[in-house]
Amino acid sequence: MCGLLQTYERTRTEPYADFAARWADVHWPDGIERLLRIQPGAERAGFCGPWVSGTALAYLYDARAKPEYLRTASETAAFVRAGATRSPEGAVAHWVGNHQLWCDTLEMTCPLLAKLSQVENKPAYVDDAANQLLTAARHMRDPRTGLFYHMWDWQFDRCSPEQWGRGNGWVAMSLADTSEFLPKNHPRYRELKKFAESYARSLSAAQDSDGFWHTLINDPASPAECSATTMICYGLLKLARLGVIPAKYRQVAVRGWEAVNVRWVKDGKVVGVSEGTGPYAREHYLERKMGTYTWGTGSYLLAGAEADRLRGARSAKPR
Repeated sequence: MCGLLQTYERTRTEPYADFAARWADVHWPDGIERLLRIQPGAERAGFCGPWVSGTALAYLYDARAKPEYLRTASETAAFVRAGATRSPEGAVAHWVGNHQLWCDTLEMTCPLLAKLSQVENKPAYVDDAANQLLTAARHMRDPRTGLFYHMWDWQFDRCSPEQWGRGNGWVAMSLADTSEFLPKNHPRYRELKKFAESYARSLSAAQDSDGFWHTLINDPASPAECSATTMICYGLLKLARLGVIPAKYRQVAVRGWEAVNVRWVKDGKVVGVSEGTGPYAREHYLERKMGTYTWGTGSYLLAGAEADRLRGARSAKPR
């Protein structure tokens, strides 16, 4: 839905926003309690996965100013702020009672908080988003590759063993979406910018000769994977557009975007996407089925929206 709404923003094709509104009206009429599974005894109560729906609702509110959309997004953010389990440094757990920060937790948390920091004039929200990213960078990056491990367990202060491609894509998207709303005079802007520049170098070094990133991002023998590639393309294109990283990384992203369209867009579907993946041993990642999944289609639309922005900027330059 986030990707669809970004596509709507670029094209103003009304059925895209209409579809997102129908989705919201079906799934979010009763507020957040049922969908966040915060009832007593619910398995993985307060799981972070649905939070990103709040992000989509915040963007849908831009297109269709229905108060219920913003209210539910706001309630979701309030739960993240006050109801989620946190580490001593404030890192958000993957579900209530858990003591692990996963790469995808960042994407479920940071864009929502960053967006609402502007919409609702709550600077503490973007402070929180920046802290999530910088805390993750301190604990989850491999000092040799500069890439992220899938999960950090703060109770035992250790990471899961593998550097997941899509996980690094989640980080790249979260970093870009937070940077969009982080003022340049913010106390942590320079620190976040330094991290983004270093991370862009690490991601660029991990890209293969065909333009792809792989299921295990530091292992070129693992399969190339579509969602990792499109997520990283989105992150690099947006960070470059915002001036957070040097413009040279646009070409890295464009090479990946063009490669995806040649290899993985088939009969109107985005393929080559690995199924849901946990922070386990190497074999787990290599055994994931490949196909069409919403996170792959969504990140393709997000990357496409940024590619369209770049085309528009280039065509507008005087010749």
